[in-house]
Amino acid sequence: MSSTLIRRAGTAAVLGLAATMALSSCAASGGPGGKPPKEKFSYELTTMTPAPTTEVDSVSWNLFQGEPWTLNPFTSADFAPNMVGSNMCETLLSQTPEFEIEPNLAASWQNPDPLTWVYQLRDDVTFWDGSKMTAADAAATMNYSLTNPTSFQHAAYASVESVTATGEFEVTVKLKSPNYLFHKQLASFIGVVMQKSFIEAHAEDLGTPSVGVMCTGPFKFDKWAQGDSITLKRNDNYWNKDLQPKAKELKFTFLTDDTAITSALLSGEIDGTYNPPSASTKQLLASDAGELAFGPAPLAVNTFYTNPDGAMSDPAIREALQLATDWSGIASQAFGGIGEASALQTPAATFGTSEAEMSKVADEFKTDGKPNMEAAKKALEGASEEAKAKTIKMVVPEQAETQQLGVAVEAAAKELGLKFKLTISPANQYTNYLYDPETRGDTDILYTTFWPNIPDPLDWMQMTSVTGGSFNSYGYSGIDELFAQAVQTEDEAERAKLTAEMARISREELLSMTPGITQDNAVWQNKRITGAPAAFDYTFYPWAAHIGGTGK
Repeated sequence: MSSTLIRRAGTAAVLGLAATMALSSCAASGGPGGKPPKEKFSYELTTMTPAPTTEVDSVSWNLFQGEPWTLNPFTSADFAPNMVGSNMCETLLSQTPEFEIEPNLAASWQNPDPLTWVYQLRDDVTFWDGSKMTAADAAATMNYSLTNPTSFQHAAYASVESVTATGEFEVTVKLKSPNYLFHKQLASFIGVVMQKSFIEAHAEDLGTPSVGVMCTGPFKFDKWAQGDSITLKRNDNYWNKDLQPKAKELKFTFLTDDTAITSALLSGEIDGTYNPPSASTKQLLASDAGELAFGPAPLAVNTFYTNPDGAMSDPAIREALQLATDWSGIASQAFGGIGEASALQTPAATFGTSEAEMSKVADEFKTDGKPNMEAAKKALEGASEEAKAKTIKMVVPEQAETQQLGVAVEAAAKELGLKFKLTISPANQYTNYLYDPETRGDTDILYTTFWPNIPDPLDWMQMTSVTGGSFNSYGYSGIDELFAQAVQTEDEAERAKLTAEMARISREELLSMTPGITQDNAVWQNKRITGAPAAFDYTFYPWAAHIGGTGK
């Protein structure tokens, strides 16, 4: 998963840990806030913001990435569509704000043999039109991703042989080979459930402004005024009695300009947002118009390699550029001073059940992120003359933060004596570089802010470092055999060892991603609302059901 419009980064977050972090109080030069001041402030990570005391008629919430291109869960793989869709379309399993995986639309399951998973669905769930959700709906939704290559979830179904409704509320998944990752991934849109008849009736326009979706979540699609807003209405017949929505209406706006967002937040025009502009951090913290909270997140700002025939195919050049790049400076100057250089491609908040083993590997590669030009030049001595003669081509989106990241990488390359070309893409066109090979062409390096489907390093690796992964445009295959072994390993301790070994190999080879900057999550709510999770959980979990009024 990826963002092209991220504004801030943060320090690594360990699951469930509330830690005080020091950070700069304003954004980088070039942004609205000017250069970061010398003074520091601190904050604590928290999972949830204070619970609401009242209902509220309407909540306006900004999508910091701008207007989504779709609300179709099959093709939603970014902040904007997922932030809206997660409140409408539910999944078989749930990943909570505490990053735990729990039953959801599937009340229970059995794994009678390594190739069979049987899911018992809840029998009290209805779609917004009042029709009952059954196994036929779940099977149809899963089979869409299984059989349709256009689904972003298609690759996750590679080990699935069949999905069948074996009872009114029972779904049986047969696998080609054991896969203990797939089960957990059903807590993301890989396990989404939509109404079968709606999918069939809208094969060509599912998730569009005129059609929307038909799901079971706490909010239902109302209208999409293109260029202006998306409105959801409360589902008064929502099945989950422990998560009844407190807001009668959600209105999502599409502001992307930092100054406009800040002004709207402080004036009350917008009630809340995730990822407020880092340039406005100090201003928001000092304001009595609302509260700015921070939570743990499985997020990282990374660069990744996309051209196996270019200069970055040489491991010595990859290592030299990694050592020469000022990751610490990028964190402090480009991302508001609240980023931290990461040791591995995967941040600590993804470690999950592999935390102990992954932490050992992270300690092996621990870094302060400062450039080491002496070591970089020594590493470059091992590069071929053919590779050194090639021009490294990098593309970043047209934003202050990402442009500064690109400039920092360019500066490192040129100090090493390497040829480098930096291209700035319009932000609304940058996604094409991520997913369209023709647009990408012979580009060597791209930027992403990456998050996994679930808090598990194997999920991260499947998308970025295994053959067929949606973010493995380089075609890296160095951990394919270990990955296949890991997902087939039932014992969690053994699986964790294999996971850590893959993390070590990926870090040593610097493919296909590089370690960059880990991030925390930030959320702003004005004084009339509260309840939104501070932890990063707004891409697959119905986070807005927690929001309500403060009585102010």
